[in-house]
Amino acid sequence: MKADALWIVEPNKMEIRPFEVNEPKFDEVLFKTMAGGVCCWDAYLYQGISAPGPLPYVIGHESVGIIEKVGSGVKNLKPGDKVFCASGSNEMMCKYVTVKSDCVVKIADDTTDWVAAVTEPTCCVVNLLYKSFIEPGDHVVLIGAGYMGTLTLQGLTRGSQAGRITVFEIREDRREMAKAYHPTEVLDPESDEGKKVIAEIISKGGADVVIEFSAAKSGFELANELFKQGGKLVIGSWHRSPMEFDGTRWHLGGVTVYNLSPMSNIHYTEILPRTYELIKRGIYEPGKLVTHVANYKDCKDVFLRAFDKKDGYMKGVILFDD
Repeated sequence: MKADALWIVEPNKMEIRPFEVNEPKFDEVLFKTMAGGVCCWDAYLYQGISAPGPLPYVIGHESVGIIEKVGSGVKNLKPGDKVFCASGSNEMMCKYVTVKSDCVVKIADDTTDWVAAVTEPTCCVVNLLYKSFIEPGDHVVLIGAGYMGTLTLQGLTRGSQAGRITVFEIREDRREMAKAYHPTEVLDPESDEGKKVIAEIISKGGADVVIEFSAAKSGFELANELFKQGGKLVIGSWHRSPMEFDGTRWHLGGVTVYNLSPMSNIHYTEILPRTYELIKRGIYEPGKLVTHVANYKDCKDVFLRAFDKKDGYMKGVILFDD
Protein backbone atom coordinates (compact mmCIF):
# COMPACT_ATOMS: atom_id res chain seq x y z
CA MET A 1 0.00 0.00 0.00
CA LYS A 2 1.04 3.61 -0.49
CA ALA A 3 0.82 6.26 2.21
CA ASP A 4 1.76 9.93 2.56
CA ALA A 5 5.23 10.46 4.02
CA LEU A 6 7.64 13.31 4.64
CA TRP A 7 10.45 13.14 2.09
CA ILE A 8 13.61 15.22 2.13
CA VAL A 9 14.04 15.86 -1.58
CA GLU A 10 17.05 18.17 -1.33
CA PRO A 11 18.79 19.99 1.52
CA ASN A 12 16.29 22.20 3.36
CA LYS A 13 13.39 21.10 1.16
CA MET A 14 10.67 18.71 2.29
CA GLU A 15 7.69 17.36 0.35
CA ILE A 16 4.78 15.05 1.05
CA ARG A 17 5.03 12.12 -1.35
CA PRO A 18 3.68 8.56 -1.47
CA PHE A 19 5.74 5.87 0.25
CA GLU A 20 5.36 2.14 -0.33
CA VAL A 21 4.39 0.50 2.97
CA ASN A 22 4.90 -3.27 3.14
CA GLU A 23 2.30 -5.68 4.46
CA PRO A 24 3.40 -7.17 7.80
CA LYS A 25 5.30 -10.45 7.65
CA PHE A 26 5.13 -13.27 10.21
CA ASP A 27 6.72 -11.32 13.09
CA GLU A 28 5.78 -7.78 12.03
CA VAL A 29 3.05 -5.24 12.69
CA LEU A 30 1.61 -2.40 10.64
CA PHE A 31 0.43 0.66 12.54
CA LYS A 32 -1.27 3.92 11.63
CA THR A 33 0.96 6.80 12.69
CA MET A 34 -0.62 9.35 14.99
CA ALA A 35 2.52 11.34 15.86
CA GLY A 36 6.28 11.30 15.47
CA GLY A 37 8.99 12.99 17.48
CA VAL A 38 11.55 15.17 15.75
CA CYS A 39 15.00 13.91 16.72
CA CYS A 40 18.04 16.15 16.41
CA TRP A 41 19.12 13.68 13.71
CA ASP A 42 15.94 14.51 11.77
CA ALA A 43 16.90 18.19 11.89
CA TYR A 44 20.26 17.33 10.34
CA LEU A 45 18.64 15.03 7.79
CA TYR A 46 16.38 17.92 6.80
CA GLN A 47 19.57 19.73 5.78
CA GLY A 48 21.00 16.69 4.03
CA ILE A 49 23.54 16.04 6.81
CA SER A 50 24.29 12.62 8.35
CA ALA A 51 22.08 10.99 5.72
CA PRO A 52 21.81 7.18 5.54
CA GLY A 53 21.78 7.28 1.74
CA PRO A 54 21.24 9.47 -1.31
CA LEU A 55 18.38 11.95 -1.63
CA PRO A 56 15.42 11.73 -1.60
CA TYR A 57 14.67 9.86 1.62
CA VAL A 58 11.97 9.49 4.28
CA ILE A 59 12.92 10.29 7.88
CA GLY A 60 11.69 9.56 11.39
CA HIS A 61 12.19 6.94 14.12
CA GLU A 62 10.06 8.13 17.09
CA SER A 63 6.49 7.26 16.11
CA VAL A 64 3.37 6.34 18.04
CA GLY A 65 0.11 5.05 16.62
CA ILE A 66 -2.59 2.40 16.39
CA ILE A 67 -2.07 -1.16 15.19
CA GLU A 68 -3.84 -1.90 11.88
CA LYS A 69 -2.54 -5.40 11.07
CA VAL A 70 -0.33 -8.03 12.68
CA GLY A 71 1.65 -10.92 11.20
CA SER A 72 0.49 -14.47 11.85
CA GLY A 73 3.24 -15.02 14.43
CA VAL A 74 2.41 -11.96 16.56
CA LYS A 75 0.41 -12.97 19.64
CA ASN A 76 0.96 -10.08 22.07
CA LEU A 77 -0.54 -7.34 19.90
CA LYS A 78 -3.78 -6.96 17.95
CA PRO A 79 -5.48 -4.45 15.65
CA GLY A 80 -6.69 -1.46 17.63
CA ASP A 81 -3.86 -1.56 20.20
CA LYS A 82 -2.19 1.78 20.80
CA VAL A 83 1.59 1.58 20.69
CA PHE A 84 4.85 3.45 20.67
CA CYS A 85 7.67 2.40 18.36
CA ALA A 86 11.33 2.81 19.29
CA SER A 87 13.35 0.79 16.81
CA GLY A 88 13.25 -1.03 13.50
CA SER A 89 12.89 1.81 11.00
CA ASN A 90 14.18 5.27 10.14
CA GLU A 91 11.22 5.93 7.83
CA MET A 92 8.47 6.51 10.39
CA MET A 93 7.32 9.97 9.34
CA CYS A 94 4.75 8.23 7.21
CA LYS A 95 1.03 7.72 7.79
CA TYR A 96 1.60 3.96 8.09
CA VAL A 97 4.66 2.03 9.29
CA THR A 98 5.61 -1.67 9.26
CA VAL A 99 8.20 -2.92 11.76
CA LYS A 100 9.15 -6.01 13.78
CA SER A 101 6.73 -6.60 16.63
CA ASP A 102 9.46 -6.38 19.29
CA CYS A 103 10.08 -2.77 18.26
CA VAL A 104 6.67 -1.62 19.51
CA VAL A 105 5.12 -1.58 22.97
CA LYS A 106 1.44 -1.46 23.81
CA ILE A 107 0.41 1.64 25.74
CA ALA A 108 -2.78 2.50 27.62
CA ASP A 109 -6.04 1.95 25.72
CA ASP A 110 -7.29 5.37 26.81
CA THR A 111 -4.29 7.23 25.34
CA THR A 112 -5.38 10.40 23.54
CA ASP A 113 -2.36 12.64 24.09
CA TRP A 114 -0.19 11.40 21.23
CA VAL A 115 2.38 14.14 21.79
CA ALA A 116 3.16 12.87 25.29
CA ALA A 117 3.15 9.26 24.05
CA VAL A 118 6.38 9.72 22.04
CA THR A 119 8.76 7.45 23.93
CA GLU A 120 11.78 6.50 21.80
CA PRO A 121 14.17 9.13 23.25
CA THR A 122 13.31 8.03 26.79
CA CYS A 123 14.27 4.48 25.85
CA CYS A 124 17.67 5.80 24.79
CA VAL A 125 18.11 7.51 28.16
CA VAL A 126 17.04 4.40 30.10
CA ASN A 127 19.57 2.40 28.10
CA LEU A 128 22.26 5.00 28.84
CA LEU A 129 21.69 4.99 32.59
CA TYR A 130 21.36 1.19 32.66
CA LYS A 131 24.72 0.71 30.96
CA SER A 132 26.45 3.47 32.97
CA PHE A 133 26.31 1.33 36.13
CA ILE A 134 25.81 4.23 38.55
CA GLU A 135 26.76 3.03 42.03
CA PRO A 136 25.32 4.13 45.39
CA GLY A 137 26.37 7.69 46.22
CA ASP A 138 28.24 8.36 42.97
CA HIS A 139 28.92 11.97 42.13
CA VAL A 140 27.41 12.36 38.67
CA VAL A 141 28.12 15.37 36.49
CA LEU A 142 25.66 16.01 33.65
CA ILE A 143 26.87 18.37 30.93
CA GLY A 144 24.00 19.68 28.81
CA ALA A 145 20.37 20.04 29.88
CA GLY A 146 18.60 20.02 26.54
CA TYR A 147 15.84 17.52 25.84
CA MET A 148 17.96 14.37 26.18
CA GLY A 149 19.95 15.82 29.06
CA THR A 150 16.80 16.76 30.97
CA LEU A 151 15.30 13.31 30.42
CA THR A 152 18.56 11.94 31.83
CA LEU A 153 18.22 14.28 34.79
CA GLN A 154 14.71 12.94 35.47
CA GLY A 155 16.17 9.45 35.62
CA LEU A 156 19.09 10.51 37.80
CA THR A 157 17.02 12.32 40.41
CA ARG A 158 14.01 9.99 40.46
CA GLY A 159 15.34 6.55 39.66
CA SER A 160 19.08 6.18 40.24
CA GLN A 161 21.51 5.65 43.10
CA ALA A 162 23.40 8.86 42.37
CA GLY A 163 24.51 11.00 45.28
CA ARG A 164 25.65 14.48 44.33
CA ILE A 165 24.28 15.50 40.92
CA THR A 166 25.92 18.49 39.25
CA VAL A 167 24.41 19.97 36.08
CA PHE A 168 26.30 22.30 33.75
CA GLU A 169 24.21 24.10 31.13
CA ILE A 170 24.97 27.33 29.27
CA ARG A 171 21.38 28.41 28.54
CA GLU A 172 19.54 30.14 31.37
CA ASP A 173 16.08 28.86 30.39
CA ARG A 174 17.31 25.28 30.46
CA ARG A 175 19.04 25.80 33.80
CA GLU A 176 15.75 26.99 35.28
CA MET A 177 13.98 23.92 33.92
CA ALA A 178 16.70 21.64 35.31
CA LYS A 179 16.31 23.11 38.80
CA ALA A 180 12.74 21.79 38.92
CA TYR A 181 14.16 18.24 39.18
CA HIS A 182 16.22 19.14 42.27
CA PRO A 183 19.74 18.09 41.43
CA THR A 184 22.40 19.18 43.89
CA GLU A 185 23.43 22.16 41.79
CA VAL A 186 22.77 23.68 38.36
CA LEU A 187 25.45 25.96 36.98
CA ASP A 188 26.55 27.93 33.96
CA PRO A 189 30.04 26.53 33.30
CA GLU A 190 31.16 29.90 31.93
CA SER A 191 30.10 31.87 35.03
CA ASP A 192 32.39 32.63 37.96
CA GLU A 193 30.37 30.30 40.17
CA GLY A 194 30.48 27.56 37.56
CA LYS A 195 34.22 27.89 37.12
CA LYS A 196 34.65 27.74 40.89
CA VAL A 197 32.70 24.46 41.11
CA ILE A 198 34.62 23.03 38.15
CA ALA A 199 37.88 23.84 39.94
CA GLU A 200 36.54 22.30 43.16
CA ILE A 201 35.56 19.06 41.41
CA ILE A 202 38.98 18.81 39.78
CA SER A 203 40.80 19.58 43.05
CA LYS A 204 38.93 16.73 44.75
CA GLY A 205 40.00 14.26 42.08
CA GLY A 206 37.00 14.45 39.76
CA ALA A 207 33.51 13.00 39.55
CA ASP A 208 32.64 9.30 39.52
CA VAL A 209 30.49 9.56 36.38
CA VAL A 210 30.45 12.32 33.77
CA ILE A 211 27.59 12.27 31.25
CA GLU A 212 28.05 14.51 28.21
CA PHE A 213 24.89 15.58 26.41
CA SER A 214 26.00 19.00 25.17
CA ALA A 215 26.57 18.00 21.51
CA ALA A 216 29.27 20.68 21.49
CA LYS A 217 33.06 20.73 21.46
CA SER A 218 33.18 22.85 24.62
CA GLY A 219 30.96 20.38 26.48
CA PHE A 220 33.05 17.43 25.32
CA GLU A 221 36.22 19.18 26.47
CA LEU A 222 34.69 19.97 29.87
CA ALA A 223 33.60 16.36 30.29
CA ASN A 224 37.17 15.24 29.69
CA GLU A 225 38.38 17.48 32.51
CA LEU A 226 35.99 16.22 35.15
CA PHE A 227 36.18 12.42 35.42
CA LYS A 228 38.17 10.95 38.29
CA GLN A 229 40.85 8.29 38.05
CA GLY A 230 39.07 5.05 37.28
CA GLY A 231 35.86 6.98 36.62
CA LYS A 232 33.38 6.83 33.77
CA LEU A 233 32.92 9.14 30.80
CA VAL A 234 29.53 8.64 29.18
CA ILE A 235 29.13 10.16 25.72
CA GLY A 236 25.41 10.54 25.04
CA SER A 237 25.79 13.13 22.28
CA TRP A 238 26.08 12.28 18.61
CA HIS A 239 29.03 14.44 17.60
CA ARG A 240 29.00 15.04 13.86
CA SER A 241 32.53 16.32 13.59
CA PRO A 242 35.88 15.03 14.90
CA MET A 243 36.41 15.43 18.66
CA GLU A 244 39.90 15.51 20.14
CA PHE A 245 40.88 13.95 23.47
CA ASP A 246 44.05 13.64 25.49
CA GLY A 247 45.09 10.01 25.17
CA THR A 248 47.47 10.34 28.12
CA ARG A 249 44.65 11.65 30.31
CA TRP A 250 42.44 8.73 29.27
CA HIS A 251 45.23 6.17 29.80
CA LEU A 252 46.66 7.40 33.11
CA GLY A 253 43.18 8.32 34.29
CA GLY A 254 42.03 4.74 33.78
CA VAL A 255 38.72 6.03 32.48
CA THR A 256 36.02 3.78 31.07
CA VAL A 257 34.45 5.50 28.07
CA TYR A 258 30.89 4.64 27.05
CA ASN A 259 29.44 5.56 23.66
CA LEU A 260 25.82 5.02 24.55
CA SER A 261 23.83 5.05 21.37
CA PRO A 262 21.07 2.40 21.24
CA MET A 263 23.37 0.39 18.97
CA SER A 264 25.65 -0.20 21.98
CA ASN A 265 23.15 -2.73 23.35
CA ILE A 266 22.29 -5.78 21.23
CA HIS A 267 19.36 -6.36 23.60
CA TYR A 268 18.06 -2.81 23.21
CA THR A 269 14.50 -3.86 22.39
CA GLU A 270 14.26 -5.41 25.87
CA ILE A 271 14.62 -1.87 27.24
CA LEU A 272 11.46 -0.68 25.48
CA PRO A 273 8.72 -2.22 27.68
CA ARG A 274 10.80 -1.51 30.78
CA THR A 275 10.89 2.16 29.83
CA TYR A 276 7.12 2.29 29.62
CA GLU A 277 6.87 0.90 33.15
CA LEU A 278 9.08 3.75 34.38
CA ILE A 279 6.96 6.31 32.55
CA LYS A 280 3.83 4.88 34.19
CA ARG A 281 5.51 5.32 37.57
CA GLY A 282 6.28 8.96 36.82
CA ILE A 283 10.06 8.57 36.74
CA TYR A 284 10.11 10.01 33.24
CA GLU A 285 7.70 12.63 31.87
CA PRO A 286 8.74 13.18 28.25
CA GLY A 287 5.52 14.98 27.33
CA LYS A 288 6.34 17.86 29.66
CA LEU A 289 9.46 18.68 27.65
CA VAL A 290 7.74 19.07 24.26
CA THR A 291 7.71 22.70 23.16
CA HIS A 292 6.73 22.64 19.47
CA VAL A 293 3.93 20.71 17.73
CA ALA A 294 2.76 20.89 14.11
CA ASN A 295 0.73 18.91 11.58
CA TYR A 296 2.77 17.03 8.97
CA LYS A 297 1.27 19.18 6.22
CA ASP A 298 2.87 22.34 7.63
CA CYS A 299 5.86 21.47 9.81
CA LYS A 300 8.89 23.20 8.27
CA ASP A 301 9.28 25.60 11.21
CA VAL A 302 9.55 22.75 13.70
CA PHE A 303 12.49 21.29 11.78
CA LEU A 304 14.17 24.68 11.63
CA ARG A 305 13.75 25.18 15.39
CA ALA A 306 15.04 21.66 16.01
CA PHE A 307 18.29 22.78 14.45
CA ASP A 308 18.71 26.39 15.61
CA LYS A 309 17.03 25.86 19.03
CA LYS A 310 15.35 29.29 18.89
CA ASP A 311 11.98 30.18 20.42
CA GLY A 312 12.71 28.13 23.55
CA TYR A 313 12.88 24.91 21.56
CA MET A 314 13.38 21.67 23.48
CA LYS A 315 11.45 19.03 21.53
CA GLY A 316 9.19 18.94 18.50
CA VAL A 317 6.42 16.49 17.59
CA ILE A 318 4.68 16.10 14.22
CA LEU A 319 1.02 15.03 14.16
CA PHE A 320 -0.23 12.74 11.39
CA ASP A 321 -3.91 12.49 12.28
CA ASP A 322 -5.97 14.39 9.72
